[in-house]
Amino acid sequence: MTILSIVIFLLINVSSDPISNFSKPATPPKYFAIDIDGTFHIKDESKFKKNVEAFKRLKQNNITPFFCTARDTFCVKKLLGDSFSNESGYNFYPGVYSNGTLVYDSDGNLISELKFEDTLLEKFIQYFEDNGLKDKTMYLTKDGFLSLEEFFDDGKKILDNLKYEAPTKITKGELKQKDVVSIDVFKIGLTNCDFINQVYSIEFSKEGHTQITPSECNKKAGLAKLLENLGSNETECAFIGDNLNDIEAMEYCSISFAVGDAVDEAKNKAKWLLDLNHDDCAFEKAANLLVD
Repeated sequence: MTILSIVIFLLINVSSDPISNFSKPATPPKYFAIDIDGTFHIKDESKFKKNVEAFKRLKQNNITPFFCTARDTFCVKKLLGDSFSNESGYNFYPGVYSNGTLVYDSDGNLISELKFEDTLLEKFIQYFEDNGLKDKTMYLTKDGFLSLEEFFDDGKKILDNLKYEAPTKITKGELKQKDVVSIDVFKIGLTNCDFINQVYSIEFSKEGHTQITPSECNKKAGLAKLLENLGSNETECAFIGDNLNDIEAMEYCSISFAVGDAVDEAKNKAKWLLDLNHDDCAFEKAANLLVD
């Protein structure tokens, strides 16, 4: 690779500026979309409390924070609990959930629901059955997770550790009658799936599962629908995240942050790279930069 090609590669792929160069915008954003896992939530309660206080400060300074996450509302509530809602004054709405397949307005009304087409859903059901993955697959609807078999034991432990709701077992016929918006399968690398390119898939290697949503769906698409509903757009919205499913939203929003321990792809796509890891309260720093 020549020096010129290296320079071009860096210009195309590395766009984040160091946070030391950040200046508070003259017109702060009206909204702040927040990823949860690996970004906002911290297992250490004392550190997480700092993030909650920063969340409240945003509201006090006329910036509306809301969640933009791969989780559904049930799993978010299980992770954060009523105590977060009571303390923050945020009842989980408005919000973009399940990587943009479920979007709720400020009153909790479902304003967008992107589901799998029936024929494609049937293909995935058959694929997971043929590849011995029935007990490792969950199908998400707006009412929660479903599965076609009793979930595998190690998977139950992982779900409990992640604070995910366990799936309800139903029949194949019942599942085909549901509006499935997302599929989670506990396998990395669906290389033998001939139609995987017909969907939007993200591998969460740390947790060992792949999330699959309809092809036209991602956090950016969900954000666009929510902001339109709010009478706003990407120029009035900030975003913070850490993973591959955050990249489109990072490019979309006028201000975007990657936490210090984000994956490289996210670090390269965010407008700003924070110098703190998520569990060192990187979110708190980002919030303070917008209001101080």
